[in-house]
Amino acid sequence: MPIPPSLLNRPGALLTIAARTGQELAKRRLTPLGLTVQLCGVLNLLAEGPVSQQALGEQLHIDRTTVFELIDDLERQGVVVRRRNPADRRSYKLHLTAKGRTVQKRAAKAFDGAADDFFEPLAPAEQHQLVDLLRRVVVAADAKMVES
Repeated sequence: MPIPPSLLNRPGALLTIAARTGQELAKRRLTPLGLTVQLCGVLNLLAEGPVSQQALGEQLHIDRTTVFELIDDLERQGVVVRRRNPADRRSYKLHLTAKGRTVQKRAAKAFDGAADDFFEPLAPAEQHQLVDLLRRVVVAADAKMVES
């Protein structure tokens, strides 16, 4: 879809359009695996190790109700299990199952393939520069949000 001329020089609008386009590419790669971009994000976070449902929601900026729905879906698929948190019996830690680790690896490969397609027009040095610029913008914006 072409970029409307009124948005060509608006970085915020271009970021939004880029994010939507990149997510659509990822969605197309993940759908055959029975996954969404959100579910892929959950699996990638859990690949780093067990985490509480609350921490997962906070880290991925997902509300509590949606976290429960996502985890229920992943449990039905047999890729995630909830286990009581020994440090806080009121909460659960989420763990990938053996099947979950396999699915996560496939999902990460599909997601990374979509990202490679999306960023293909940029040379590797430009991709690194873009990552650095975006990281600086995000860190600065987060700091401003904490201040206020």
